[in-house]
Amino acid sequence: MPSDDLGEVLEVIIDLARKAAAGDYIFRGEPQCYPEVSSSLYRELPAALRGQVEVVQGVRLLEAQRFTAERDEFEILTELQHYGGKTNLIDFTADYLIALFFACDGSPFQDGRVLLLERSAIEDHIYEPNRPVNRAIAQKSRFVRPPQGFIEPDIVVVIPARLKAPLLSYLRQGHGIAAETIYNDLHGYIRYAAIHQEAFAAFSAGQALLDLDDYPGAVESFSQALALNPQLVEAYTGRGAAYWMLEELDRAFADFSQAVVLDPNHAVGYFGRGLTYQFKGELYFATQDLTNAINLDPDYAAAYYYRGAAWLLLGQWEQARTDLDTARDLGHDIVASFRNGYANIAAFEQRHGVQMPPDLAEMLGR
Repeated sequence: MPSDDLGEVLEVIIDLARKAAAGDYIFRGEPQCYPEVSSSLYRELPAALRGQVEVVQGVRLLEAQRFTAERDEFEILTELQHYGGKTNLIDFTADYLIALFFACDGSPFQDGRVLLLERSAIEDHIYEPNRPVNRAIAQKSRFVRPPQGFIEPDIVVVIPARLKAPLLSYLRQGHGIAAETIYNDLHGYIRYAAIHQEAFAAFSAGQALLDLDDYPGAVESFSQALALNPQLVEAYTGRGAAYWMLEELDRAFADFSQAVVLDPNHAVGYFGRGLTYQFKGELYFATQDLTNAINLDPDYAAAYYYRGAAWLLLGQWEQARTDLDTARDLGHDIVASFRNGYANIAAFEQRHGVQMPPDLAEMLGR
């Protein structure tokens, strides 16, 4: 992260931390500065009925009770909220950093905001889930049930659009707050995909173009996806693969590196960077990254092959033999991969000034 961005990111965090410490608040993050803070049911109703939002919700509760054995009204409401139903509940969190994530996650070209609501002002209308699902636990959920359908926050902190991406990176790296921890179930994924549907569409187009060997087109589509969602790890590895095929190794290296920064458990990112290291001639670093990929995915056949190829270049015959054997056992065509780089064993030996042991030469098809 550039130092200027880091400085501004820390200013936002410190400002929020000070405001949070000044009172007993709950927090809400919104990716845009909406005209009001209201429940989804309130927004759905025509203006003439908004003053009766609790009455309408009561009718809907009676209808919903026909479809569940649950009899606790609040539990029914939270379940409806969880599945995307319209209720007079407004999502808040007990953690200002989680609210900051929601303020940054989405609408990348518009300012977001974090809202602070003092508990004492609306204590009778704040609820905690009694039997929280995993996502509610991860998000430290609190629900506000405003009698009028809307609230006035006590403090509003605006998050500039240009800081959303660096703030998301900071939250991931510094606090482990990221899409996969916040939206940590399938229903959360559906919500996450809906928020980022344009980014996913661009990503899918990039993947299709990559499969069609249209590498410049793939770069363009993956870049569009990342402009919309800078945390989309797979778009970095996809664009890195396209750059690699275009022999733009420095750009490929940068994208694979960003992928593993965003997700240290992303085996494909380590594989791509390891392969790039190898083609840049930095064999020690190549073996490290390929080892990381294998540790994360022990069945990663291509990673075994390319680590074996790196051992060949280093003259480490025993390690090469083990990795090539494993790659072959996992179904990788090691002969075809070797022939992609060298016409035959003699060409390899001549280029690198070594003599390959006969059994390895036989394994690779002479």
